[in-house]
Amino acid sequence: MNENGLSFQICRTADDFKSAKDGYQAVLEGLGRNIVSKTRNAELGKSVHVFIRDRENRVVGGVIGQVFGGWLYVSLLWVEESLRNKGNGTMLLTIIESEAVKLGCKCAHLDTYSFEARPFYEKHGYTLFATLDNYPEGHSKYFLKKTLV
Repeated sequence: MNENGLSFQICRTADDFKSAKDGYQAVLEGLGRNIVSKTRNAELGKSVHVFIRDRENRVVGGVIGQVFGGWLYVSLLWVEESLRNKGNGTMLLTIIESEAVKLGCKCAHLDTYSFEARPFYEKHGYTLFATLDNYPEGHSKYFLKKTLV
């Protein structure tokens, strides 16, 4: 504890994170209240998740997105390697973009690495707007956006 009666918890392991779920939620809600107060946009942080499941109901792909301010942020998109290049990634992206439009989004943005899927996203209408070089060293992180409607 410091002089103000505060303590600091550092989380690095799965067990640390499990014990600090309330901390994550508190930070998320606190930041959300701040954003709403500054932007007057009460539509904060709607999540959209789309999953591909196999016959055993095992998740073999998915896309995770958040909606805010008329934008969809595609935070994660993954398809099991054996199911790639068969239209599954395209289907996931198409579905989440369609759901985002239903929620009022006009645009989408995402980020990807130089060793991942930039050509895939560009093929689907995303354009580069920023690059972070040497992240990680020897690679780049790309930031892309797209108009949905």
